[in-house]
Amino acid sequence: MPRIFCVHSRKANKLSITLIFLLISSISFGQSYRINGIITDAETGETLIGANVFIRETGQGMATDINGYYVLDNLGPESKTLIVSFLGFEQVKKEIVFVFGSSQKIDIALNYAVIELDEINVSAEKTTRQFNIQPGRVNLSMRQIKAMPSILEPDIFRTIQALPGVLTQSEFSTGLIIRGGNTDQNLILLDGITVYNPSHLGGVFSNFIVDAVKNAELIKGGYNAEYGGRLSAVLNVTSREGNRNHFDAKVNVSILSAQATFEGPIPNGAWLISGRRTYFDKILENTDLNVPPYYFYDLQGHIFTDFSAKDRLSFSFYKGLDDFSFDDIGINTYWGNETFSLAYRKIFNDLLVGNFLVASSRFFTFFNLGGESGLIQDNTIQDFTASANLTYFQNKKMTWKFGGQIKELGFNYDNSFADSALFTIKKAPLESAAYTKLKWIPNKRLVIEPGFRMNMYTAHPDTYFPDFRLGLKYLLTEDRYINFAVGNYHQFIMTIQDDYNPVLLDFWMAIDESVEPGKSKQVVLGYEEYFGEIYKLQVETYYKDLKNMLTFVETRASTDEVMSDEKLTDMFDIADGYAYGLEIFAQKMYGKINGWISYTYSISRKSINNYEYFTNWDRRHAFTVIGNYNINKKWEFNWQWTYQSGQAFTPILGYYIENLDYTFDTSHSDFGTIPGSRNSGRYPPFHRLDIGAVRHYKFKKFDMDFYIQVINSYNRDNIFRYIYHMGNTHNGLDDDGDWNVKEDDLNGNGYPDPGEPNVDEADEGRVTKQDISIFPIIPSIGINIDF
Repeated sequence: MPRIFCVHSRKANKLSITLIFLLISSISFGQSYRINGIITDAETGETLIGANVFIRETGQGMATDINGYYVLDNLGPESKTLIVSFLGFEQVKKEIVFVFGSSQKIDIALNYAVIELDEINVSAEKTTRQFNIQPGRVNLSMRQIKAMPSILEPDIFRTIQALPGVLTQSEFSTGLIIRGGNTDQNLILLDGITVYNPSHLGGVFSNFIVDAVKNAELIKGGYNAEYGGRLSAVLNVTSREGNRNHFDAKVNVSILSAQATFEGPIPNGAWLISGRRTYFDKILENTDLNVPPYYFYDLQGHIFTDFSAKDRLSFSFYKGLDDFSFDDIGINTYWGNETFSLAYRKIFNDLLVGNFLVASSRFFTFFNLGGESGLIQDNTIQDFTASANLTYFQNKKMTWKFGGQIKELGFNYDNSFADSALFTIKKAPLESAAYTKLKWIPNKRLVIEPGFRMNMYTAHPDTYFPDFRLGLKYLLTEDRYINFAVGNYHQFIMTIQDDYNPVLLDFWMAIDESVEPGKSKQVVLGYEEYFGEIYKLQVETYYKDLKNMLTFVETRASTDEVMSDEKLTDMFDIADGYAYGLEIFAQKMYGKINGWISYTYSISRKSINNYEYFTNWDRRHAFTVIGNYNINKKWEFNWQWTYQSGQAFTPILGYYIENLDYTFDTSHSDFGTIPGSRNSGRYPPFHRLDIGAVRHYKFKKFDMDFYIQVINSYNRDNIFRYIYHMGNTHNGLDDDGDWNVKEDDLNGNGYPDPGEPNVDEADEGRVTKQDISIFPIIPSIGINIDF
């Protein structure tokens, strides 16, 4: 018995050892690992937003967040090679050596690519784009914006207007009409703080200086729960942080403006400041040209310091002013924006990252016509915001975003005429929200993003307004995807829409108990396909339902009556609307020749009291071709051609004449127009070709670009609006424009005079229509120097 027992005992010991070995092996092989880190630009030390990080062996990856941060969790021992890439930078491959039972922090700095764009390996982009739900989402780098032809200098808004689904009100405006929504329905953010009027007079420039901007993300619709307070779209602009490695400077000088950017390191951080000013007011002030002395300036800056690898404190600011004074007609006006933000980034651990913000935004306008006893408008919007946004990377399949914000808003409007108050508005509503969003990847073909946002607004009796959001992405193949998004949205402050006249400055109002907040429901469906590594096709369709938009009553007057300041329904109509459309976007992303072709078919309509009509920004068709040709390392050529069908306007049925002194002397007559059906007419189609060329020079201590551009190269007269005026048969002027200097200038002074042909004709006493266009052919030259 003992011998038998001994044999069985040995067998049992061998079996136990085998089981223990298998168990240890299974534990070892089942062990998961984690890596995390921050991706930066090796030249400047700035973090890179949207850099692609993935594991070559498994394909697991992600794009870096707004902090340049990434984390890859649940990695097995088969994960051996980390690959990092970003457009315009050299790809980095790094072998991973796992340490049992611990995570690794792997920070990587990328160098600028010295190879041609068409040789860049974009396999990392393929991996990360598969798992980003991106209907209507566009990320623009400053390199892309600078490669496009522009009016005087590169501009973010002008670039965005070349994308499908984005229209412009006119050449006079950089306001963004996105998928049928008005300009105020877009949330414009600079480093997390709202900017209320982000463009200058004439629309040639937006407020943002391109050399001071790192990234601009546009979401044209269906955005998720981290954003709110607007009905249509989001533009999130992020400032550059500054060069933490060495001092750098850039100067740009063009015909009508100049700008400079300076940056450099501080202990554990960096700073950047950028400024711009137009100077045609100085150039023309001592000339005979009767041009109003107008100028604007922008000042934008950022500074940060890292207390540790996990803690960063940063401060950013913006200040801009437009100044327009014309003593000849008694006008004195100015307006501008001021923003300040203090941000704190905290990496609590590998899986939890927080961004905290306190900020202030101020938009102000002052308008005076006729001196102290004339018309005076002094209006200010003040916005104090505090927010917290956190991201929790639960595992490779689930990522949570959650947070909240609170806004203390202040509206202070004082409008008077001839020492009498027209209206005064002083409101201080409180707007806040809390949200959560989950990104869930249940399998290799499906991405699901449900979101919820609870809005709170104190100036309305209902107080609470829930928003539900959902995004989906289905992978047909590794290069073909379907994107879907649906959601509802609320807006509590909005501008007053004018169906009859172009708006030059936004007039913001906060809703009160007399009206419901603005509401919208959006549905977006898109198809996305990549051909090879350099071609991209996107097709998207959308539908948007809009409620409770404030619209000026047609019978309003500016100065002849006192407007009610009790409730909004006394001053404005409440309009509903809807918009739908189809967008096609084909892009060649890399190579000597790159660019895109876009087409948009869209409908945008409103209704008031059951009367339905087109919005005055409705355009049926829009087509854009953009290209950039890198001829060699010294020369590049770019172009942009745009065609848009005519937008709606309200024609007149006729006019009536008022004889103020009850005589038949037409010199004392005035007239008024009789409007027809609202927005029932169409302006002629808009089209324009802009071209440009850049010559690159490289010297020992600095680089220089010399550029030449031609805007509206074939001198198309694109109608901005029609105006009507009545001439006079006794004023000694050529009121109908048929006087010819070569044939009719009898005294040779170059001006029409009484007694000359085609002056004071009988037909000059009637009302005539005049076409107003903005930009003729505009050549421009300039230089850009990078020290």
